[in-house]
Amino acid sequence: MKVLFVILDTLRPDYLEPYGSDWVKTPNIARLAEQSVVCDNHWVGSLPCMPARREFMTGRHNFLERGWGPLEPFDDVLPHLLRQVQPKGIFSHLITDHYHYFYLGGEGHNNSFSTWQFERGQENDFWVSRVDLPALPAQMGRLKDRPQNALNRLAQREEHEFSGPRCVQHAVQWLEDNQGSDNWFLQLELFDPHEPFYVVQKYLDMYGDTWDGPIYDWPDYGVVKDSPEAIAHIRKCYAALVTMTDHWLGKLWDKLDALNLWKDTMVVLTTDHGTMLGEHQYWMKNMMPVYNEIARIPLIVHLPGSQRAGSRVTALTQTTDVMPTFLDYFAAPVPPHLHGTSLRPALEANQSVHDSIIYGYFGMALNATDGRYTYFRNPVKAETIVHAYTSMPTQFHGFMPREELADAEMGRFLGHTYNIPVYKIPTKGRPPHRHEQGPNGEYVAVHELYDIVADPKQEHPLSDPSLEAHFQDLLRAHLERVKAPEGHLERLGL
Repeated sequence: MKVLFVILDTLRPDYLEPYGSDWVKTPNIARLAEQSVVCDNHWVGSLPCMPARREFMTGRHNFLERGWGPLEPFDDVLPHLLRQVQPKGIFSHLITDHYHYFYLGGEGHNNSFSTWQFERGQENDFWVSRVDLPALPAQMGRLKDRPQNALNRLAQREEHEFSGPRCVQHAVQWLEDNQGSDNWFLQLELFDPHEPFYVVQKYLDMYGDTWDGPIYDWPDYGVVKDSPEAIAHIRKCYAALVTMTDHWLGKLWDKLDALNLWKDTMVVLTTDHGTMLGEHQYWMKNMMPVYNEIARIPLIVHLPGSQRAGSRVTALTQTTDVMPTFLDYFAAPVPPHLHGTSLRPALEANQSVHDSIIYGYFGMALNATDGRYTYFRNPVKAETIVHAYTSMPTQFHGFMPREELADAEMGRFLGHTYNIPVYKIPTKGRPPHRHEQGPNGEYVAVHELYDIVADPKQEHPLSDPSLEAHFQDLLRAHLERVKAPEGHLERLGL
């Protein structure tokens, strides 16, 4: 058994040909889909980047226990479990330019693989080193406050110099070097098409981009304050980067063709989350309700021998299911604390594996869908304390604040840590996505319910007390099912 697991960051299905895009050019992802199973009802779990990656590695929700952070000492991690497959284990290799793995808050992922390759230069990776900044061109949005990104671009002007294409070239060479081997797991993970949407000009030309203002390919997260021309430009930048990434994936498929690997290799293509590109008047992620543009994501699975090629899966699936699916196909040992389930019944027979799923950010709204409706449940107080549980007190590119750690307790608060104690750290909850002011100026939480079949753009929230009560019951049941830490029911008014 062989697996090629391709993760692109921030990939929206509606910008892909297999999911119905009629203007974004993705012929190579379409080429994969033609000989694969395409999942039409696939969803995120924990958000954003590193919480999602912990789900890829562990099959467990991250967002109910902590925010951005590394793998934990008590985690049952995919490559470790693959090494236990008899008789000699499954060899795993990681090729990536996702630089968060190599900064505080991303520990443990690369080291879990048998071998790994890291290509430098994405976003704010501290790569190109200059004591004094050179003169930089005028820039808009986040770029103007991110000089490291501008420096990194100095070393990546030609297409083949970009870190994503470099990763693909390494993957092509890895397949060539290991063409006679079996029982391997190759994870190719590209930061693209994550913002900034930096791309060589020829791909922008494909979309007729006529922007003549300052360099602008990285909007500020939050409410859109741009002109229609700027919005159109950003969407074309994103489309261009998707197309450039697709082009390089084609070289990988070419190597699979040349080595006749499709017959005995599972190829999986997915992402961690989507992004807002001006819809609902929002840019990017984190700062708004988890609309479908963020939450509904692609999953394309080529089964060895192109079984069920071209078929669609309507069953409800999500990120936590990916890891147990790999365990299933490799006949690897299954750990006792999974939240996800193998997608084998869905992939091979379109059988249902979930009635509903939950997803969200740590300390923010708890969201649910059953495939017909989505429900956003916000915290019922303006300011809340949420406890993070961890043995690794790091967060985005640093340690958790000393004042929070000074108030931490340590104990065996969770049931899945194999008796390893953890810190219980009080943290301030993030601002709720939706709220109003009551008659006396008090905070009033606003919860949202949508019929995503009749209203896929989520423009018309429903007022249906009985249906909302049903989803409240679903949330309670899910929190019990996953043995969520105490406090969630209270903070959500459940």
